[in-house]
Amino acid sequence: MFSIVGLLAGPLSAAESTSFQEPRLEIKNATSCIAEATISGPQFFAPEAFHSFEVLESPRVAQLRDSFGFHDVVEDESDEFRKMLRLRHWVHTRWPIDDEQSFSGDAFAILEKAKTGTGFHCSHSMAVQHAVMTVMGFVARDLGVDVNHQVFGHSIHHGVNEIWSNKYVKWVLLDAKYDIHFERDGIPLSALELHEAVRADGGKGIAKVHGPNSEAVPMNGSGFPTSSVSSYWWVSYYVDMGRFTGGFNDSRVVVLDNLPFRETTWMRDSSDGLKKHWGYDANAFLPIGERHRIQWTPGVPELQISQISPSQLDVTFDSETPNLEGYLIRTDVGLWQPVDGGNYVWNLELGRNALEICTRNQLGVLGPPVTVSVVRQLCK
Repeated sequence: MFSIVGLLAGPLSAAESTSFQEPRLEIKNATSCIAEATISGPQFFAPEAFHSFEVLESPRVAQLRDSFGFHDVVEDESDEFRKMLRLRHWVHTRWPIDDEQSFSGDAFAILEKAKTGTGFHCSHSMAVQHAVMTVMGFVARDLGVDVNHQVFGHSIHHGVNEIWSNKYVKWVLLDAKYDIHFERDGIPLSALELHEAVRADGGKGIAKVHGPNSEAVPMNGSGFPTSSVSSYWWVSYYVDMGRFTGGFNDSRVVVLDNLPFRETTWMRDSSDGLKKHWGYDANAFLPIGERHRIQWTPGVPELQISQISPSQLDVTFDSETPNLEGYLIRTDVGLWQPVDGGNYVWNLELGRNALEICTRNQLGVLGPPVTVSVVRQLCK
């Protein structure tokens, strides 16, 4: 099991999260006993377009994790994001890059064949990284990205993953083929942020970061342009997120329904030259205009609060947490405690009261906490 203390997110600034709650909190049936009520922390968004999440109870999870000793890979690391970087680096170092490799198989088959010295390309790195992150309790999804063919003369399709970071309260792009990610002002970026940045100004101010120790490397370095921000001119997300334990049953992909998508055409290389992306004719594109429907928030609790007596609040909570085990709460400066079900009766003292709540999945990974602050006064 993971350490609770080691995985709880610390204080976050607005720059580190995709969306924070509005501070003012509405309490149903509130009386004059409640002088003030505020809420802070990440905002909940449901995965409306995504489905088929990984199942941690699948025997494939324990088999992969125990066969390769991933706990040893991250054993002395307490920081969640650095754990992810170590796992990404582990995947990257399993084989040499071979862009001509045509082998088709799951993570087990790829890793077994890699023992023979066989090389693999981005799709293999994407599949194995997805599996490795999953068996360590993290939420992963698969993406297909591409350069602007008008700039580079042809399409260069690339497969990568995004992993949900509880530390940064956002999806972060991790490329296992090249062992890289991208940052702005020290904050790791999502594929959607890269897409919007390269479309806006070519990605100025974005740094490419390599390896488990996050070393800055040239954007035009090895693997360019696939290993650069240029590779995110086009971005698509597979809606099927359970590709390790559940197979691949839905080939539809989400794309941001913005002006570039509506006014330009995604072209892909083929044996007959450039052709429209297969998603057009297959009706596989799911254009979504609202960013939060793409950047949904695993592990973030949604709270509903009502007053049931002058000194008591009824707190109900829900979340979209794959493999949810339960919730933890703490009041004021107390210790974190598990709570049964999705309900808690909060007894208020006179003055300011604080309540924090977070999710925990079946492998002990904790979501980012949401904090409620309530000032109770004598009823008027």
